[in-house]
Amino acid sequence: MLDESYRNQYVQVTPAGAYYATLNSAADDARTLLLQLLSADIALPYSNALITGITGLSPEPAAELFDRLYRKGFFELFKQPTAIVDEGLEKMLPELLPALSSTGRAVLADDQGFCLGCAGFEEPHAEALSALTADLIMLYERHHQLLDQQLGVDGESWGLLDPLGQSQLGFWIVHIGSKKFALIIDQTPQLNQAAMVELLSALARRYIGF
Repeated sequence: MLDESYRNQYVQVTPAGAYYATLNSAADDARTLLLQLLSADIALPYSNALITGITGLSPEPAAELFDRLYRKGFFELFKQPTAIVDEGLEKMLPELLPALSSTGRAVLADDQGFCLGCAGFEEPHAEALSALTADLIMLYERHHQLLDQQLGVDGESWGLLDPLGQSQLGFWIVHIGSKKFALIIDQTPQLNQAAMVELLSALARRYIGF
């Protein structure tokens, strides 16, 4: 269980926590908690009341859930609140998207195939890749019983690989509530950083809200 000394520290979702929260739309208490914290527009101090309020669990299971996720590295705790940048998704994308790719080339698309933002790609290419994303999402939906239920493949992302198995172009599907988006990333993805959390938080604030 978390020590009482953590009570006045501020909760920050890590890249690993943000990735788990958006990996799929299957409902569970951990994903509910992570998504709600991602969607907050202010830094929130840890308290058991906060966790019980978000999850609907009783105090002891709520504390155990937070402790388990904290030990997995899905949260960090800070004595000072972390500033939340909320300039609107459109203004944030030009800065956040390049940080997610080793080449600085990335696209954010929705599940209808619309390009919401791009960096490094020419606009026609970004729009064509966004349209391709919609086809990949439909392909997964047609075959999810095999991939998910029978083979146990966790997640819906796709990749074009070189002969060494390294990504040339990746389509990372993220779930924000009932909506799906895709991060299209050129070459090596760089998801384990603050830019990933900021992007998913911006999407969560727009489409979920705390």
